[in-house]
Amino acid sequence: MSFLAFETCLYDNGNAAGRVQVFERADRLELRFGNSIVQSAKSRKAPDLLLLEYTRALLAGMLFVPDDASILHIGLGAGTIPDFIHRHFPKARQRVVEVDRDVIAVAQRFFDLPRSARLEIVQDDGIHYLEIARDLFDLIVFDAFHADGAAPQLTTRTAFQLAHKRLKPGGWLVNNAWGSDTGLLHSITIALKELFSEVHLLSVRMHSNVILIAGTPASPTRLGALRERAAVLSARMPLDFQPWLKQLALGAENWPALVSK
Repeated sequence: MSFLAFETCLYDNGNAAGRVQVFERADRLELRFGNSIVQSAKSRKAPDLLLLEYTRALLAGMLFVPDDASILHIGLGAGTIPDFIHRHFPKARQRVVEVDRDVIAVAQRFFDLPRSARLEIVQDDGIHYLEIARDLFDLIVFDAFHADGAAPQLTTRTAFQLAHKRLKPGGWLVNNAWGSDTGLLHSITIALKELFSEVHLLSVRMHSNVILIAGTPASPTRLGALRERAAVLSARMPLDFQPWLKQLALGAENWPALVSK
């Protein structure tokens, strides 16, 4: 059943992990988990655009790693972020861990998630995978959400420790947090600052997503270097990094303390 008169439900299936739905609104497809919250969205007319602001903020993590980065995603959704990286970073290799088989099937069937040697999909629980994994990555992205918010098992110090162990020297963790829960956001920030020398924050909207980018680079990150990297990337893909550079600039003089309470 549709929530609004001008949308059509193309898919609705409940399973042990939850409810998975696909809605069509004009040329736009949306992934939802049983309520009105849009988990992922894609335009059929402009499939190369990232429609949701938080997905554009997550891509700011690519400013910190090379084009040929090895990337681990915990959480798939409709796959718009891995798809974008697959299109615009042909040297990058990605692995996506998603616990729900139905989500994987929907991403491939409705949202045209690429089937490629450069984009591996693993059906597994994210924490379990981090516990058994042996590969190291340049970038790890925590973006696993359920109907009510971020997957709680990925908001703990244990989860961040496991990710820290799976990063290459100088690697980065990008964490998508729910900004309306200020207590949880503060505990996430403290845990990350205990593990990493740099923690940067991007606020998508008031009481909405907050993206935390954490790493321990060999030398402190320079805002000028990020600006140069952003200029190169913006010239070759439909993504404007300027809003995120402006937020990063706010903490340029004391970035490790950027997200103190």
